[in-house]
Amino acid sequence: MSNTETFQWAAVADDSLPRNETLTDDEIIRTVTAEDDDDDDVTPVIPIRISHSEAVAALITSLHWAEQQNFEVHEIMLLRRLRVRTFESKIGTTAQKRITDVFGY
Repeated sequence: MSNTETFQWAAVADDSLPRNETLTDDEIIRTVTAEDDDDDDVTPVIPIRISHSEAVAALITSLHWAEQQNFEVHEIMLLRRLRVRTFESKIGTTAQKRITDVFGY
């Protein structure tokens, strides 16, 4: 493409772009709310519940992988800390609260 063709193409492209226009506060609000209405057809994302056991298993796998890839020591230590915290959280949620919980009273 020659310089003349490039200039002509740019001139045509510039003409097709919307120009800056001054909007009042009400017009801005209407424009933004109209854009928000377009998002109504999006289905909500339902978060997936991940169990403590699954998280611990994933962290153990990640830790093994990081060690095989010769990651930095501080990165491996971070994965180990996350694994320990997740395991402790798992223990805390499955711990017996009262003796009557064992018997189902």
